[in-house]
Amino acid sequence: MRHLADRSYVVLIDGPDGEVEVGRSRRTRDVLSMARAGAARALGAPEGGLGLDDVALTFARPPYGTDGQWVRIVAVEDPDDPSEASEIGLLGRAYWFDHEAAWFVTVTGSGTGLHPSEHLDFAPSVTDEEVAAFDAYHSGADRTP
Repeated sequence: MRHLADRSYVVLIDGPDGEVEVGRSRRTRDVLSMARAGAARALGAPEGGLGLDDVALTFARPPYGTDGQWVRIVAVEDPDDPSEASEIGLLGRAYWFDHEAAWFVTVTGSGTGLHPSEHLDFAPSVTDEEVAAFDAYHSGADRTP
């Protein structure tokens, strides 16, 4: 899997004919199914004939974003879920976690969660008040014992 500058993904497989592109997507959650279907085609296996253990998926670090940078959550998997929807618009600091192919994002008041690249704004406007609130939360100064 390779990240593109527009935050979409190119899914590549190593098959009998070398590395071959099998699909593109703007959603992280589509990558595994594309890889499995592409590998099945390349290997002549029936569609759906490859299991999760048959495909080793590697997510490279994106060419955008740096550890510790400010990001804003702009989307969630289920916007109809109030616990997820409440995160939209929140400012946080992001750190790449390659084992999950996502960013650990720490936000004021709700802690740290995993977010795919497509759910984040990597060039947010940041106010001094947001930074102060984040620093207070992160240092534990605004938590009650």
